[in-house]
Amino acid sequence: MDSYGNLYPLSNPVLATVSAIAVAGWLIAFIGACVAAFHGVTWWVIIFELFFTVGVIIAIGLAGFGPHRGMLLTLLAVSIVYLTYVIPIVYYEQNDSSGAKATLGGLIILIIAQYLWVFLLGCSEESKLYSFFYGGRGMAGLPRVNAPMIQRNFIHPTRNKESPLPQTPGNNDGPIPQAHQEHQKFPTATALHSYQANPEDPNELSFSKDETLEILDKKGNWWQAKKADGSTGIVPSNYFSS
Repeated sequence: MDSYGNLYPLSNPVLATVSAIAVAGWLIAFIGACVAAFHGVTWWVIIFELFFTVGVIIAIGLAGFGPHRGMLLTLLAVSIVYLTYVIPIVYYEQNDSSGAKATLGGLIILIIAQYLWVFLLGCSEESKLYSFFYGGRGMAGLPRVNAPMIQRNFIHPTRNKESPLPQTPGNNDGPIPQAHQEHQKFPTATALHSYQANPEDPNELSFSKDETLEILDKKGNWWQAKKADGSTGIVPSNYFSS
């Protein structure tokens, strides 16, 4: 199980648009640099931006940005510094060259896209910015299972306590005491991420990162769980460490 999940999906229209703008900016800068016959540090920055831009987009597309987020955000900061340094150089070396002007425009487009990446990729799933950009989902890319299907297999604790146990030859003396059921030990799991329950589904539980829950049933993608305050419901399994 990938504990990070697809936190920053390339299917998100905002992220996809900004990534496309970054690619367009690099292409304009590259073609302009070829026409203007630049050399030295300008070409170093353009080649660096090629590998960095392609690497970020591949990481996002393969749902691998989360595990490598620290490294990629550090490289993003380095990239912005490089662009901030080289843009004035290109500006003062234009000499009415159309290629140089195209390079300058492409680099400006690229640095704008990268500043937008800072906000899109730098926010964690708990932040309000993440909810704003990615539609308020607790974790991007998490498949939702139809709650009514799970509800059929969910036995509410209240109903379970009120229903008498079936009589068998081994328990003619009466049902098992209620205290035995209440003190039954269940396995626990720790939340890897925070989750906000869907307000339209009363069966879902909200929980915080690193919160420990009792797991009553591990069937399917949604588990039946119990919180420390006694509330019970269903939780997405890929939010927990087994």
